[in-house]
This record gives sequence, structure tokens and C-alpha cells, in this order.
Amino acid sequence: MELTHRSRVLMILRGGFQLAGLSAWRMLRSRQTLVNALLMAFALLAAAAWSMRHERTAAQFVQEVFLPLYVSFFLPIFSLCYASAGVAGERQEQTLVYLLATPLPRPVIYVAKFAAAFLLVSVWNLAGFAALGRLAGPAGWESFLRFWPAVAWSSLAYTCLFHAFSVLLQRATIVSLGYALILETLLGNMPGIVKRVAISYYAQCLVFDAGQGLGLGPAGGRDPALFLPIAGDTARLVLVGASGTLFAIGWWAFCRSEYA
Repeated sequence: MELTHRSRVLMILRGGFQLAGLSAWRMLRSRQTLVNALLMAFALLAAAAWSMRHERTAAQFVQEVFLPLYVSFFLPIFSLCYASAGVAGERQEQTLVYLLATPLPRPVIYVAKFAAAFLLVSVWNLAGFAALGRLAGPAGWESFLRFWPAVAWSSLAYTCLFHAFSVLLQRATIVSLGYALILETLLGNMPGIVKRVAISYYAQCLVFDAGQGLGLGPAGGRDPALFLPIAGDTARLVLVGASGTLFAIGWWAFCRSEYA
């Protein structure tokens, strides 16, 4: 009995890894990658044009390129292209019912789909930031070395959010796009506490905290009374807590929902 139970566990784990790998490969070969590649090309062109002027500093790169372009716009868009297609893509292609009919338990399926999305989101976002920093010269590369953790934590939060959307909503990609364009791009840059519904706000707090030596705090470029920053450790805690909550909500909904 023990051997049979162990064999079943190994079979489930092997199936989960295979599903995660297959899902990642399918999403990588999808039109989402083409969309991301086109957007990345625009971001890289902007970084190359910015670097043509001499005597640039890391603080200037962050204030003029990284925060207003990459963090506020490209990062959520890159993330939703993969994360919102996890379960929603299977539902749209009418393959979700067949996937649920396999011997894999629903929790394993959800974790495998999430792992595939998070792998692509994190690799794409970090690799894009690295390429952006290289094209921007020494100032851009210094920024990458300092601020890549902010991108990593934001990637985790975006993946959990958009993956939960893919389970809870029929039009997950459209809703995710609305969130990215309205909440992240518009509300995320508004004064007051309303911006705290945007993940990019916490990413900016992480950047300001890590860049205090460069004069990147709100006092160095933004009015503290308008931005209302929080400490970097608090911002990280909020992102981790929100990610865990969103992951649990999506997992619970996927395990209990009926799909036809």
C-alpha cells in the first residue's frame, strides 16, 4: 500500500511538471509572445534614444525611463499577456474539460498552470529590464543591479492577480488589460492614497527605498505629501501578502468551480 501510494504521488508530481512545461511552451509560442516582443522593441528603442545624451546618471534613468515607462506601463502589460492566459486560454480553446478529466487533481493543475505563467512572466520582465539597462549604458545597468528585486516582487504580484482573473472571469484578458491601463497607468500616478490599489505603487516604493543613496526618494523627485510613500519593507510585505491572498482565491475558485 505504501509503495502504491508513493507511486501515485510520483505520478502526480511528474504529471504536474509535464503540464507546467507544456503550458509554458504553448504560451511562449502564442501570439502573446509576439505582442510582448513588439512592446519590448519600443521600450528598447526608448532606452537607446535616451542613452545618446552623455553624462546620464542612474537616478535620471529611473526617473525618466524606468518608472514612467517600464514600471507603470510595460511591466503590467508584459505580465498579463502570459498570466491571464493560464486557465482562460484553456477555456477559450475548449480544452479545459479534457484537462480536468485527467488523473491530475485540480490543485496540481492550478499550481502547474501558475508555475508556467510565473516562469514566463518573471523571466520576461527581468530579461527585459536587463536589456533595457544594457542599452541605456552604465547608468541603466547600475539601475538594473539595484532595482531588479522590485521587478521580481512585482512580477509575482501581477502573476497572482492576473492568474486569479483567468479563473474567476470569462473575459480575463480584457479585464486584465483594463486594470493595467486604468488602475496601473492612471490611478497609480494620481496623488493621495487611491494609488495604493495599484501594484506599481509598491514597486515604486521599493525603488525609492533601494535608491535612497541616489537621491531617488520622494524628497529627491516627488512631493511626499502627494506620493505618500511607505517603507520598502512594508511595500514588500504588502506585495507578498497580496500575492498569497490572490493565489489562494484563485486556487479555491478553480477547485470548486464547475466547467462545462
